Amino acid sequence: SSAPGVATAAVAGSAVTVMGVSGGTAEVRVTARDPGGLTASQTFAVTVPPPPPPPPPPPPPAEATYRVVFSATWSAATHPDRFPPGPHFSPLIGAVHNSTVAFWTLGGTASRGIESMAETGGTGTLAAEINARIPDGALAVISGSGTGSPGSATIRRFSVNADYPLVTLVTMIAPSPDWFAGVSGLSLLDEHGQWIEELTVTLYPLDAGSDSGSYYSAPDRDTSPKEAIGSLQGVAPFSSAPVGTFTFTRTNS
Repeated sequence: SSAPGVATAAVAGSAVTVMGVSGGTAEVRVTARDPGGLTASQTFAVTVPPPPPPPPPPPPPAEATYRVVFSATWSAATHPDRFPPGPHFSPLIGAVHNSTVAFWTLGGTASRGIESMAETGGTGTLAAEINARIPDGALAVISGSGTGSPGSATIRRFSVNADYPLVTLVTMIAPSPDWFAGVSGLSLLDEHGQWIEELTVTLYPLDAGSDSGSYYSAPDRDTSPKEAIGSLQGVAPFSSAPVGTFTFTRTNS
């Protein structure tokens, strides 16, 4: 064969067997020799079609259920600059939703709900904002307890579906002027449209842009007009270390 990577040939008695290896074209030359030493050759072309594409993955189940564990790692060891007494995170609050709505974005302006969560740890205003978008943009409010830091908190069950595959989840860093951690519009579908089995997201401190305090126990100083929500990673009093993780685990595989 002129291209063994495309096709190979084997002779058994008077039979020639050509075996395709991969898609392409090859020339196969067969030579026969008789007892008197005379030879005869024949060359023929072989075209091997490419293999069919793999079948598409099956559609994901219409609904998936998840557990999320918040592991808080903010501590005097990871963020030693003026680390406050009584470090904790406020109760978890968020939404299952679709791409027609965003409850906060980096570079965006904090809503009243995000401002209240980041400044006081309150969840009622943000929950009302989420409920106002059900059913056009959101499926449900999701919530859980807060935790001391270091520590952990778990939301044991929430559901997503193909129409509402995104999760937004936030918690206040406390005490602080208006600092928080969380995710916005996190998809639990992978690039193939399948439900992710487990996903860990590293969380860094964020500034809601609604209070101008520059240290943990700073007195209230409303920022007017509000500034954009931005990262505080590496901005005093925070180091470049994360403040925690969210781990989402599918529970109905």
